[in-house]
Amino acid sequence: MRVHYEQILADLDLLAKLAEFRPVVIGTPPLGITVASSDIDVACEAAELNHFRDRVCAEFQQRPTFAVRSLSIGEQPTCIANFEYRGWPIEIFCQQIPVQRQTGVRHFLIEQRLLRLHPELRPLIQQARDKGQKTEPAFAQALGLSGDPYESLLLLEDLSDEQLAAWIITNGR
Repeated sequence: MRVHYEQILADLDLLAKLAEFRPVVIGTPPLGITVASSDIDVACEAAELNHFRDRVCAEFQQRPTFAVRSLSIGEQPTCIANFEYRGWPIEIFCQQIPVQRQTGVRHFLIEQRLLRLHPELRPLIQQARDKGQKTEPAFAQALGLSGDPYESLLLLEDLSDEQLAAWIITNGR
């Protein structure tokens, strides 16, 4: 059994080392719906991606499987660093837009709210994840959302908690 993800973050002092980039831990570990292949995802922001790249290289390049790459996602310049620590794959994702506006963080926040408002969704999501489904499609399936699961989830983010809870009762499964 793997060490709890929070212990990994603490061992690496990861959030402190990345503090200037406003790190936010997202993904399945903080949602409590991990599978064996789950990784620890950390979203960051930086005005200068080269500065971010230099910092993650300085802090983590000695880690097994360390790699860093630059690419464009949705026309947004992006830098992604990956490495492994104590059996956990770790991905540090950085864009030049505030973390709260990044798609991965937005998905995470709506998923977190959904599980908080309707904990009975958790076993449905976990079952789909255990069968190999990605997180957003698992949520979309459990909620009966049609269309692109990544876009469909974002349609729910502007609802208040009360509206979201009512929507789930009316439209969800």
